[in-house]
Amino acid sequence: MNRLLIFFGAFILLAVLSGCDDHRAAQENNTYVPRAYEGTPLNVILLPEERASIVLERFMPIKYYLERSLNRALILRVPKDYQTAIEDIGKTDNVIAFLDPATYCEVKRKYKEGIVSIMKTYFREDNKPHSVLVAKESSPLSKAADAKGKRLALGSKDSSFSYLIPVSMLNDVNISMKDLAGVSYLQQEDRIALSILLGEHDIGGMSDSVAKKYLPDGLKIIKKSEPIPRLVVAASSDMDKQDLTSIINALSALQDRGTLASIDRSIAGFISAEDRDFDVIRAMIFNLTGKDYREYGKNVIKVAVLPLYSAITIYERYDPLMRYLSQKTGYEFKLYIPRDFEDFVRVIKSGSIDFSYQNPYIYSLIDKDYNLKPLVTTIGEDNDKQYESTTGDMFRGVIITRDDSSIKDIRDLRGKKVLITSPKSAGGYLSQKIYLKQRGIDIERDMILVDAKRQENVITGVYRGEADAGFIRESALVVWKDAVNMQRIKVLTPTAELPNWPFTASRDVPPQLAMRVKNLLVELSDEAILGAARIKGFKPASEEFFRKIGQH
Repeated sequence: MNRLLIFFGAFILLAVLSGCDDHRAAQENNTYVPRAYEGTPLNVILLPEERASIVLERFMPIKYYLERSLNRALILRVPKDYQTAIEDIGKTDNVIAFLDPATYCEVKRKYKEGIVSIMKTYFREDNKPHSVLVAKESSPLSKAADAKGKRLALGSKDSSFSYLIPVSMLNDVNISMKDLAGVSYLQQEDRIALSILLGEHDIGGMSDSVAKKYLPDGLKIIKKSEPIPRLVVAASSDMDKQDLTSIINALSALQDRGTLASIDRSIAGFISAEDRDFDVIRAMIFNLTGKDYREYGKNVIKVAVLPLYSAITIYERYDPLMRYLSQKTGYEFKLYIPRDFEDFVRVIKSGSIDFSYQNPYIYSLIDKDYNLKPLVTTIGEDNDKQYESTTGDMFRGVIITRDDSSIKDIRDLRGKKVLITSPKSAGGYLSQKIYLKQRGIDIERDMILVDAKRQENVITGVYRGEADAGFIRESALVVWKDAVNMQRIKVLTPTAELPNWPFTASRDVPPQLAMRVKNLLVELSDEAILGAARIKGFKPASEEFFRKIGQH
């Protein structure tokens, strides 16, 4: 029988039944009732990422494993939607919840100390968990930047994989919800896949584990996020300490690949979790919705990073460095990711940030009003051989156009509409300004400049023909090569080299701590930490070296 007809029948049935389960789950309100065990049962709440019957089937092997390990009964429950799951966690005694990272952040915000993260999944290197944007195989959609004006299908607004991260990926290519023809929230990921296969929507967001099930049926993946832990295991804080320890020990010891793969094929096991592990999700929630779930205790050292790239990319690069500084100093160093360049300047000048990492131009502008002390400067940058400019303590920008542009020379830029990253950007404004001025071109007089706010907005704007040219940092060509078809982007010319990014201390940081951090950064040789940051290292900085930049 034609598989599309099967899907159509399943889609209609899903709409009618609204998530009804198999006969056992339906009779028990999507709850699996176990056989008898001694003692009070432990309640397990699972998220309705897919139909309840599928979710229960996926978690049945781990239920049996935990029951044998704990000699306790587990009652599995799949609430009808995410919000009900969040409410049920607060109303249920002896509860364990297998949550996705965004839902955990919502639960933690709602119940504060009433809920604790105890474990998270780690992934196999050959099968990392991602959120993905998908389209129909026959669709002309091939890049995330092509989604403008299309119909989007998402899951629940409390989901990481079927809402938060997909929306962030679209935001990264300068597509907001108002730029789409329509947005539907279908709650369950299999419904998203079916709606795209049936032509109800053009693009959807979901976990790659669900997407892969539908690839043989005509689905294709057009964009993957950075890897994100698939699950967070949370527990009510008033749970018996012995029970909690037994659960942690049992999950830590679980190595059976069949049991783990039944939940998700990317899962290699469970490891201890800290609440800070999910700060990247909180940053994404803040940047998208304005809801601030971020928390910084009294002993936390806040480090602001200029948001050159997405929150996930920034955390992936610099959180290892924060943990290194935490381990070495005894303080807890945590990242603070502002929304954009303007927000970065505002938060630095507010005096609420201890250290900051920014381009040299924005440092010099802030330093005029709010004294910053440059501790170190960066050595190397995240380029590849195609675009590599230097391996020292300098970096540069580039001017880009479309491959079919009539602009063949810098002289052709006169009178053209040009996207800049920000008037405070070094690689996406100052580098080009200096380079062109040396050749008799005044960018503010001779061009129509448009502040695009972010590097990716410049690239996607040029890609979609919304401007004639763009100014970006050279390394952005590497970072965003998967978001757009880079064959459509032409580098007109590299531009002036500038001193690389300084790591600075605010005026209120105790001198002893500032010096300790400076020495730790200069001494840093751990290839894993430096590799994550895409740099070669740090060297002591000269204040005068950077202040000259502000004269341009």
